[in-house]
Amino acid sequence: MNNNNQRTQLAYGRNNVLACLDAGIVIKIIFQEGFSDEKIIKLATKQNLEITYAKKKDLNNMVAGNHQGIVAVVKSFKFNILEELIIAANNVDNPIILVLDEIKDPHNLGAIIRSAEAFGVTGIVMKKDRQVSITPAVMKVATGAQNNILIAQVTNLSQALEKLKKAGFWVVSTDLKAEQNVSDLKYDFKTALIMGNEHKGVSPLLTKNSDFVVKIPMLGKTNSLNVSVATGVMLALIRQIQL
Repeated sequence: MNNNNQRTQLAYGRNNVLACLDAGIVIKIIFQEGFSDEKIIKLATKQNLEITYAKKKDLNNMVAGNHQGIVAVVKSFKFNILEELIIAANNVDNPIILVLDEIKDPHNLGAIIRSAEAFGVTGIVMKKDRQVSITPAVMKVATGAQNNILIAQVTNLSQALEKLKKAGFWVVSTDLKAEQNVSDLKYDFKTALIMGNEHKGVSPLLTKNSDFVVKIPMLGKTNSLNVSVATGVMLALIRQIQL
């Protein structure tokens, strides 16, 4: 979407739009006819933003998810470069950079971003292709967390891992068949944590290039977790060990 030659995209849902307003990236607010929100109107007015109204069916055609009566035109998401994540990691203790290996589902990515930001992850690295990008659906689930964490896109994850290793990171990947549990490590080092594709997991090449391969111990009959749930569990356990 383009507005006055500025690259834009759509955000929808009340909490997501509020987060975008707080981040200062909103260009225009579109309410469903007959719908109003005092807080959003106040923030939009303070920022001198255009506010318009549209029929529900028009908003339904604009976005695929539950818009809750509000859609915003926002500045397109701006990705960081990997070097920015490395620099930021040098300024915190026991930093974690999350590396995503071809996550396909927007709801999974949005939930992962939200968990990563909540657990103080320095940044996220993901591929430019064969990987869902920061779409409106991802932003809706992330609920603004994407605006508060560094996210880099790269063409080659193996090369990105090599750069991270040269910067002092130890690479930890996840595998259901790993011999070590996630709690077997101390994580008293710079950690690059790889989480894999919903169906295939971490690719063999990235696993081979890892310094450690760990698993989440499973006690029930279910032998695997959704990748967004697994990411949240991994980050929570690692942070608990580090504290």
